[in-house]
Amino acid sequence: MVRVGIAVEQGEGLDAITASRFGRAPAFVIVDISESGEVRHVKTIRNTALTYGGGAGVRVTKMLAEEGCEVVAGPAFGPNASAMLSTLGMKPVIVPPGMRVRDAAKLILDQLAGRAPSMGPYGPPPRHRHRHGRQVF
Repeated sequence: MVRVGIAVEQGEGLDAITASRFGRAPAFVIVDISESGEVRHVKTIRNTALTYGGGAGVRVTKMLAEEGCEVVAGPAFGPNASAMLSTLGMKPVIVPPGMRVRDAAKLILDQLAGRAPSMGPYGPPPRHRHRHGRQVF
């Protein structure tokens, strides 16, 4: 069983929509997922760091650690949040914004099991904007 905190933009529970940001996401859905992919527990919490002037990602990471999350999911993680995740022994997993939590849970499980590629702590790599030997304008 793994407990995951997923950044969400709107909604609650498994029908909530994943957020376009991590530290400033309005809420988080906490999901317990079994190794077989079964969702055992779902809880939505509000982001208490939403209006912080700075350090929201670090505060959110601590908040999710206090909720027992071992894995956190968002579209990208800044360097301070990434450092705090590492310090706390939590694993960041990238999920694209705009998907339902129920679908994100499956993607997260696949990434943790190595069945789906991980995109790294800062989101997907930048697009390759040129052709070798010729520059594209």
